[in-house]
Amino acid sequence: MDSKDKDEPMKRKLFRDPVHDIINLDIDDDCDRMLMLLLKTPEFQRLRRIRQLGLANMIYPGAEHSRMTHSLGVMHMARRLLEQVAGPKVPDDIRFKTLAAALLHDLGHGPFSHAIEKVTQTHHESISVGLIMDPDTEVNAILRDIDPDLPQNVADMVGAPVQRTFYGDIVSSQLDADRLDYILRDGIATGVKIGVYDVERILSTLEATDEYLLVSRRAKEAVEGYRMARFHMFKQVDLHKAVRSAEKMLEAALGRAAELLRKDPDSLPLPSSAVGRLLRGQEMPPLVFARLDDTDIWMALKLWASAHDTILSELCRGLLNRHLFKTLELPTDPEEAAALHQKACEVVERGGGDPRYHVMLDRAEDTPYKPYVPGAGFSGQRPLMLALGGGRHGRIEDHSDIIHLLGHNHYAIQRICFPVRFRDDITALLQNAGVV
Repeated sequence: MDSKDKDEPMKRKLFRDPVHDIINLDIDDDCDRMLMLLLKTPEFQRLRRIRQLGLANMIYPGAEHSRMTHSLGVMHMARRLLEQVAGPKVPDDIRFKTLAAALLHDLGHGPFSHAIEKVTQTHHESISVGLIMDPDTEVNAILRDIDPDLPQNVADMVGAPVQRTFYGDIVSSQLDADRLDYILRDGIATGVKIGVYDVERILSTLEATDEYLLVSRRAKEAVEGYRMARFHMFKQVDLHKAVRSAEKMLEAALGRAAELLRKDPDSLPLPSSAVGRLLRGQEMPPLVFARLDDTDIWMALKLWASAHDTILSELCRGLLNRHLFKTLELPTDPEEAAALHQKACEVVERGGGDPRYHVMLDRAEDTPYKPYVPGAGFSGQRPLMLALGGGRHGRIEDHSDIIHLLGHNHYAIQRICFPVRFRDDITALLQNAGVV
């Protein structure tokens, strides 16, 4: 390299990624320059401090990746989707808003990703939209400087607009850049090989109409593999009994801390005012909520591990030292499960525990593919469309036996989570009921 080369400014920003290898942004390109500015905002950089898979690293030690690395991957995948179906003819305003929405779609995730949503009862999409629209955020200022309408346009793509185009499908659909990235990324990080699918086959055969992304019938098997990978990752990672146990313990710990603070506002140390507002159930505008990340909650757990309240300290020490609650399956019948849960609560209470925090009921369900339901609105119900040739296209569930079956396969679990000291008595209870 000669001296002239050394003095030249870097034209490309390169990110080395374990999934996509090289993700690059061209600083001479207006859209990429905007994306670089968004990357540097404090609202986006906060995602470095939020794990993509929440507490799953307690079971899968490699699952340390962040929401930021995933968001970069989604932006990269969205760019590839755009290039495949629209080529270089995409208008600048559409390219801007599509790639910005892909990059910012997870901006509103709270500590431990989805786990905290059970505590706040707030979906991250609404926080993401709030941060994009808030004039006090740097994200909003950058978008507004480019075009006063850009914050609203990006927010519309991150949310769930009624009027849809294939550009919206790139950001949010049953075959979007988000899912295409996280299935591969989570599979690599956890080591769960079932998360592998033929992404290149899918990308290379994509088409589009004005309304939909279309997958070529030649890639039908690849899409079947993609949906199967997503379902098996959900079962093996998201629904892993120890992952769910850790999440229920976190829910219990925060619930117990909130109860203690209601009785005595000075009873517990708090690592930040945002944690205090979270526990007191106070209104948290998006910009206030965005002060929280995993670090705040871990610091709270460390502070409370030595609390005088034995229930709270037990829960916090359990999470810090990975002494997790045990789990047992319950029948899926709601009435039968409720009766056994009540009996388990009585067992724990007789043993000196508090059923509110020592018998946690865990319910989860999923449908591997959501078939199109006319008139049902968006909510993930847009069909995944197959290009059939000759300008024809149709819903994939009408042309794939596997996808059709996945659309009618409802998977549900019900478990109870409890401290190990109650395991023998609760196991005996369920054995007598013929459950285990």
